[in-house]
Amino acid sequence: MKKITSIVCLMVSVLLLGSCVESSKKYKALESERDSLLVVASNVTTDFESSLRTINEIEMALQTVREAENIIILENQEGNTNYAVSQIEAIDRTIQQNKAKIAELEKQLADAGSKSKQLNATINRLKKELDEKDTYINDLRNELRNSQAQVAELTTQVEDLNKNVEDLTENVDNLSAQSAEQQATIRLQDAMMNTVYYMVAPMETLKENDLVTKGGLFKKESVSKSIDKNLLNTADKRELTTLPLNTKKATILTNHPESSYQLTKGDDEMLSLVIVDQEAFWNISNYLIISIK
Repeated sequence: MKKITSIVCLMVSVLLLGSCVESSKKYKALESERDSLLVVASNVTTDFESSLRTINEIEMALQTVREAENIIILENQEGNTNYAVSQIEAIDRTIQQNKAKIAELEKQLADAGSKSKQLNATINRLKKELDEKDTYINDLRNELRNSQAQVAELTTQVEDLNKNVEDLTENVDNLSAQSAEQQATIRLQDAMMNTVYYMVAPMETLKENDLVTKGGLFKKESVSKSIDKNLLNTADKRELTTLPLNTKKATILTNHPESSYQLTKGDDEMLSLVIVDQEAFWNISNYLIISIK
């Protein structure tokens, strides 16, 4: 019985002591500090999660930049420089936006007094990569501008070359036309120089056409000094080597060296004029008048 009474008294004493502690100023101060620490911990957790979200956004943006770089290189290689330039400007805006995010994140962490080495290392890594991308994009922009300038210059050169080709083509056409005219003139002159005129006919016909003058008592018939070419046959002296006379008796009235021709008989006893030396035969005259019977 005494033991139970002792326990009851002890419990009452403890309850009274606890009530006194809870009502003391020190306890209340500790409780307030605990609540403040809980708020700070909550804020730190919120700030840390916000920082992670920002870092993730920057990481995703950098991944987009990396993918876009490959597209720009391919487009530039295929000659789509205008599209490549627009992509570069879009990437540049993305880089500048994420640089601003990192600057804001650094400010927030500094204000919060964060000393996380891992977080700071991540931020420094992202800053370095963004700076590298910024430099790369600027270099790529300059390279594209130089490429566009080179393309413009080459385009101008090609246009100039095309104009030169057109001028040369026109000149060639003119020269070709002139050459054709000259060749036609040469052919005409050549034909005229090598054209010969001949007539094979009975004496009466030759006289009727005033190709032969009538002879007198002591004078033989001779070739007229004025001959109408339109009455004669024409030929190219380089090709006229044999002239069938279709007669058994013929007299050459025009003057030709005897060594330059032959009068030969065929199996039918008909004569043919064979010119054995064209140059010598036509050297004196381009006319050939033959009287046949």
